[in-house]
Amino acid sequence: MSNPLQIVDISLVDAATAEELLNAATSQGFLFVEGHDFEQSEVDHLFELSRQFFELPSEYKQQYSRSNSNHGYVDYGGENLDPTTQKLGDPKEGLNFSGLDFLTGLTEEDIPQWFKDVPERHELVVSTIKKMYQLSIKILRILAIGLKIEDTNETKGSEWFASKYDPSKASGSTFRLLHYPGQKSLNPEAVIRAGAHTDYGSMTLLFQKEHQEGLEIYSPVSKGWEAVPYVSPNTAKYPGKAPPIVVNIGDQLSYWSAGLLRSTIHRVKFPKAVQETGQDRLSIVFFSHPNDDALLTPFPSPLTKDIKGRGANKDTVAITAKQHLDKRLAATYK
Repeated sequence: MSNPLQIVDISLVDAATAEELLNAATSQGFLFVEGHDFEQSEVDHLFELSRQFFELPSEYKQQYSRSNSNHGYVDYGGENLDPTTQKLGDPKEGLNFSGLDFLTGLTEEDIPQWFKDVPERHELVVSTIKKMYQLSIKILRILAIGLKIEDTNETKGSEWFASKYDPSKASGSTFRLLHYPGQKSLNPEAVIRAGAHTDYGSMTLLFQKEHQEGLEIYSPVSKGWEAVPYVSPNTAKYPGKAPPIVVNIGDQLSYWSAGLLRSTIHRVKFPKAVQETGQDRLSIVFFSHPNDDALLTPFPSPLTKDIKGRGANKDTVAITAKQHLDKRLAATYK
């Protein structure tokens, strides 16, 4: 499978890296990043943990059903990302960890007791949440360099994004485990496993497994659906590290940049090979959101000052990150 996306090495925070990252974010809106700090062993462990959780009895998982704060278990059909095509909801299940404190990696709300029964399980989740947050901030700092965000009275341009991601303040950021059952095991006619949508936050980080492909983007470049492959780890340069991580721009970054950064439509559609084998698909996702009270007003930059339009958010007045998220969640879970 060919790869339509750039692979950007983010080990260095400099102008050259910023240019590569910005090029990908303004063209496809999706890219891969390598040079991160995730080990192959810990990502393998995460996927095994996810598999074991979703194999638990449905009655147990439903005890922790999603709350109004977007925290908890989401059963099959509970989420509908594209109501125009998915009348019965998306044939997948997920577990959300929301209400996150990135200083501790803990959630404000309770998590399934299954994770607490074995301390290593809970420790892995906590460690991953903190590392995902740190990685998202690093990417935002690199983007700020490429976007030439200007200094203001409140903050330096390079810290414009980071200043809106206080790790101790409330945000919509969510760590999520997802399970898409194989086509032969659930609703065989449903080729689409997650309907076409854009992501609600600022940025999404995604781990996917080999032979469990399915992510597709509606490419702003080719104007058609393109499959996103699994990319093997660069073991020569980064021995022991996990594969490149999929990164995509969400609505809030698109709005902050007046649409310069692409919040690209994407979906999960099982490819023919996966349809034939009946292989399940697991993915591990971190949805990065700024603090709830962050205003979605465009940042000061010579790259965006002459752009006409308001990016992903079409409201005529500025809204906060929480207001935007609440609106999107209401449409998804109604």
